[in-house]
Amino acid sequence: MNIAAITITYNDEFKFKEWCDHYEKYKEELYLHIIIDNNSTDGYLKKVKKYFNNSVIIEMGYNGGCTASYNAGIKYALADENVDAIALIGNDMMFDKRNMTKLYDFLFNNNKFGMVEPLILNSNGTINDFGCEISNYLTLKPYMSGKKITDINEQFNICSTVTGGMNLAKREFYEEVGFQDENLFMYSDEVDMGIRAKKKGLLMAATKESIAWHMHINPNIETNRRHPFSRYLIARNKTYLARKHYGARKCLNVALFFIIKAMVSILILFIKGNFSKIKDEWWQILGAINGFNGNMKQNKYSHQ
Repeated sequence: MNIAAITITYNDEFKFKEWCDHYEKYKEELYLHIIIDNNSTDGYLKKVKKYFNNSVIIEMGYNGGCTASYNAGIKYALADENVDAIALIGNDMMFDKRNMTKLYDFLFNNNKFGMVEPLILNSNGTINDFGCEISNYLTLKPYMSGKKITDINEQFNICSTVTGGMNLAKREFYEEVGFQDENLFMYSDEVDMGIRAKKKGLLMAATKESIAWHMHINPNIETNRRHPFSRYLIARNKTYLARKHYGARKCLNVALFFIIKAMVSILILFIKGNFSKIKDEWWQILGAINGFNGNMKQNKYSHQ
């Protein structure tokens, strides 16, 4: 078992202690630990280097989002012939000792499995997802979301895709399917990889034998809301992926889905006088329009 784990960081001071605590629980199961830094401040990067002094730290020199950063780590891992599996682990993911080993065993016990994930719980113990399906509008439909572990009857679930921030793949998966699409920057990478894996005849699955907790640590503690740039990127990327994989008609349908949904939300928010959230909906509309037009360039809407 030679697992290379890849984690991305970018000025994550607000969750650094938790990240360190999580890492201590699974580090002994790793062959190689790779950290990708997306051009953090010198002070924060120094802190990362001091604590993770046995890890490989790749400094991007710019913000590569998730896709370019993960690709940098994947390429580094594949250059080592001893690596037989690659894990992508968000730094707000927590799982106990031996759970990585259990996930590895599950992956290699089926020749058709290319990428797998553990059962992912929320911090309150409810299920975040047990694998995901991809809807007609390329949104994710997490299986068993909100349920309890005791509600699950099956030991594993073969699914359309797995969580982008907590998964394990055989090295052959990336050699056959390829790297992440860097046009995406971040969000919807799991949709793209799920569609591409299916075309190659590789299965994705989630197992109950391995359990992880997604702690959902956001920088804005008061509102616990994401920056509206996430809404822009999600709408843009799903519209882009619709054209990439299914053509112009699908692209139009997906774009209209996000635009109409946002317009309805704006009307409701306006009536209720909740003007602070209208920005999120407007950015979603802009994302869908740019995705439809194939405009994937970085701009003021695509960065936090």
